[in-house]
Amino acid sequence: MEKLKELGLDDEFGAIYDEEIVHKMEINSARSDGRKEGAKEREKSIAKTMIKAGESVSKVMNYTGLKKKEIKKLM
Repeated sequence: MEKLKELGLDDEFGAIYDEEIVHKMEINSARSDGRKEGAKEREKSIAKTMIKAGESVSKVMNYTGLKKKEIKKLM
């Protein structure tokens, strides 16, 4: 416990620790963005399939969560 207290008071250690925390936050943010982008692409793929099958725009909107404007671009 004493060693942890000492490290916490060390400016160099604190700077390295802070830098590592920021780096981990950036990585997690990038991963989250990637998952969101992947989900959006999946929604568009489903919408294209539904459009080809002759489904209505309102039904495509309901099933994919895409906006009418986004669906119209896929047509």
